[in-house]
Amino acid sequence: MFISNKFVALLSVQAVVVERADAQNLSSHTDQASTTDSDLTPEDKNFYPRSARPVRRQQGTPVQRSRSLSPASSVVLGIGSSKGAEQRIQDLEELLRLKTKENEELGKAHNKRRERMCLIQNYYKTVRDQLKEMEKSSGLASLEEELDILRVQSAMDRATVKELHICLAKEHQELLYKMAEEQQVKSSTPKKPPLSSGRMDQSFKKIEQLEHRMFLLEEQNEKLRDEKEQLLEANKDLAHSCRRLHASADHQRVQEAVREEAALAQEAQHRGDITALEVQLGESKKEIARLHHQLLKLRQELGILRAARDFYRNRAAGPTRTTGNSTSINNKVKFKATRHRRLLHLHSHQTVGPNQATSWQGCSPSPTKDEWEDMSIDSDRGEEFSDSLNRTPSQAVLHRQPSTKKSYRCSSSSNLETTSVGSNRRQPHVLAQGSSTRFLLLDDKQHEPWDRGTGGEKRRWRKKRMLMKSQRCSTSSLQQRVESLQRHIDILRSARKDALLSAREMRRANEMITSQLNTLTEKLHSSKQQTQKLTSDLAGVEQQKKVLEMELEQWKRITLPPQTSSAAPVNTECHGKTLPASANLGPKSLEAEVKQLQGRLKSASAEVTRQMAANKALRGQLQEKEEKLSQLQDKMNHTERDVHMKRQLVEDLKTRLKFLQEMEKSYRGQVEELEKKVKALSEEGTNRKSFIESLKRRLNVAATEKSQCEDSCAKLKEDLGKKEQRIQALQSHIAASEAALAALEKTAHEQMEGLTQQSSNTIAKLQRQLGQLSSHLEQLHCFIKTLASEILLDVQEVKQQLMNRRRLKQASSMAARNNLSAKSMIKAKSVAASILNMSENDLADIMEPDQTTEGYGQSSRDQEWLDHLNLILQQKIPTASQLMQAVRVKMKERKVLTEELAALTTPVSEKP
Repeated sequence: MFISNKFVALLSVQAVVVERADAQNLSSHTDQASTTDSDLTPEDKNFYPRSARPVRRQQGTPVQRSRSLSPASSVVLGIGSSKGAEQRIQDLEELLRLKTKENEELGKAHNKRRERMCLIQNYYKTVRDQLKEMEKSSGLASLEEELDILRVQSAMDRATVKELHICLAKEHQELLYKMAEEQQVKSSTPKKPPLSSGRMDQSFKKIEQLEHRMFLLEEQNEKLRDEKEQLLEANKDLAHSCRRLHASADHQRVQEAVREEAALAQEAQHRGDITALEVQLGESKKEIARLHHQLLKLRQELGILRAARDFYRNRAAGPTRTTGNSTSINNKVKFKATRHRRLLHLHSHQTVGPNQATSWQGCSPSPTKDEWEDMSIDSDRGEEFSDSLNRTPSQAVLHRQPSTKKSYRCSSSSNLETTSVGSNRRQPHVLAQGSSTRFLLLDDKQHEPWDRGTGGEKRRWRKKRMLMKSQRCSTSSLQQRVESLQRHIDILRSARKDALLSAREMRRANEMITSQLNTLTEKLHSSKQQTQKLTSDLAGVEQQKKVLEMELEQWKRITLPPQTSSAAPVNTECHGKTLPASANLGPKSLEAEVKQLQGRLKSASAEVTRQMAANKALRGQLQEKEEKLSQLQDKMNHTERDVHMKRQLVEDLKTRLKFLQEMEKSYRGQVEELEKKVKALSEEGTNRKSFIESLKRRLNVAATEKSQCEDSCAKLKEDLGKKEQRIQALQSHIAASEAALAALEKTAHEQMEGLTQQSSNTIAKLQRQLGQLSSHLEQLHCFIKTLASEILLDVQEVKQQLMNRRRLKQASSMAARNNLSAKSMIKAKSVAASILNMSENDLADIMEPDQTTEGYGQSSRDQEWLDHLNLILQQKIPTASQLMQAVRVKMKERKVLTEELAALTTPVSEKP
């Protein structure tokens, strides 16, 4: 007796603990419990004697949870853990699939970036080739050749200048000698007209002119040397810019290598993650196999225990078999009917969530293959045995009275016991039948909270967390890629700056070359003028030569006859003594003068030949300079083409920079989204770890329960003999227990009515709150729509003001061009509007169709913005971030428009 009382007390304490644990799950579903009790027929109630838990149904499907003996909890725990492992495998497979998708997307992005890098490399190669062509066209080789040519020319010019100096010195000496001879001749001969002095002056002037020209040529040589030095400096600058470009190209190649290494490292990381996931899958499969093996062992042990229990019960109920055959047959028929109904419900409602622990394969008629209840250590002790159910019923009832759930369970058990009032011996057999049929309804009751609305949300959160966990590993790689892209953008900016500097230097070089060309053209004009002067001087000298020859001939003709006539009287006067001397003096002086004149003619002809040679040399120099000019013009054209191509390249680089900046913004947004996903996945991973730890604890609990069950089975075998003797004493207490059960039924009915009233009141309150919330939502939507419309109106007003300001500015500019005042333009517009019978704004729209088209485009954009805002509001849960982004877009647009309006108003205010 003491042992049985102790056992009953332990069972009652365990029942209280389990009921407290289940109170949280059943608090929100009391109304469903009240409906399911009405669905049960009296025939079905015979299967559940003294159930400690209520029987509940949901939309025709049997989702109910009843107590079983202690071995049931361990078997159900094993099944639940196996299902949890299967669910984990499914989650891991989904994670693998997501990882593979992520790897594919990363590969696509990497390929696209590689293509962009190839394009940039191609453009860089074209720029490098153009620079090489520039170096070849106007490079060091051509400059060195020009330098050598100019040096040779300067040496030739120096030699010619030296020869001219020597010739001039010789001519000067010859002239001095001739002057001395002429003075001697003049002293002996009569004075003649001073023709030779004028010629000497002319020759001196020519000598001075030639010296001046020599000085000019030396100055030109010095200028050409300066130009050479400038060209060399420009060439050095070009070489420096080329080196910079080569360095930037090398830097870009190094960066590309680094990026490729980072991509390879990311691929290795992903492969490692995939292998780790595969290892986890293998471990989970091993765990499933182990749990399945444990489940089979537990089922075998449970079958042995049940066989022993049935054996002892049949031996105890031997004399009452004849009376209990009919009831057992009826119970079997009812069991089959309920099972058939349950199978129909299962086939009609097979759309169960992934986290639900029910299995559709375990619906076998034998109790060893049923899905049992997933319970803790204390949950299986709440069920009483068939021989000790009526031992101390009042104590169990007193323990179960404080909670409404307990009273409800007692009412269901009392309803079942009312059918068995007639016979006292028949009850143990009915209890055995009820305990065997009780297992069929456990798998639907096992994960009852997951069938509610919270289960789907939890599953979604778990999936999101898994996604975030899978994508966390890729955030670091994406950040590295973003940093590399930023570095690439910085390099492109520096390359752009270098290109702009090189373009400026090229412009300066072009300006220098144009100035040099201008100076060379001026020098050419001056040299042409000098050649014209020299040719005119040559023509004058030839004319002078002819004139001198004519004068000589005339002078010879004039001087020879008078000399002969004057010689005769002299001879007669001298009486023949001085005749031969006077006859000899006349022709000698004439011959000397003729010789002098011939020498002068020779010197003049030599001077003329020299001047002709100098003219030829100058003409050759002119031709060479013209050829140089043509070459320089060709180089100028080539450089202009190169500059144009470089400008186009700079524009292309600008567009690419803009595109890369936009890509950087999009990548930043993707990185932020991935960081959020990674956080969610990390949280989900922690939850999964805690869930796995709880499953391990449950497994440990199941093992301890198994050992306890074995001990309890041994004790039960010992106590069976004693309890058979006490059965007769227990039958006397049945009447008292029936009375207590009736009282409990009354209290349960009263409590159920109170609960229904409370639930109806709470439902009404919730409906009121829902109505208030819906009205608040409508008001908030109206407020947002009115705010958006006000913002649109404000933006449109600012746009209208901007249009008016622009029109005023255009009118003022037109008036300034046409030398008209603004008032006259306004009057003309008003007159035109009055003639056409329309407003001034309509006339301005007709005058400016571009602005009207812009206005139509802006109105369509505003309408699209309103539609987007309405779509956000029409969502089930409109996010505040999207609304804020949409409103910020318009606020930024208004800010930009106000800044433009302010920028337009300030010059308008400053003009008067």
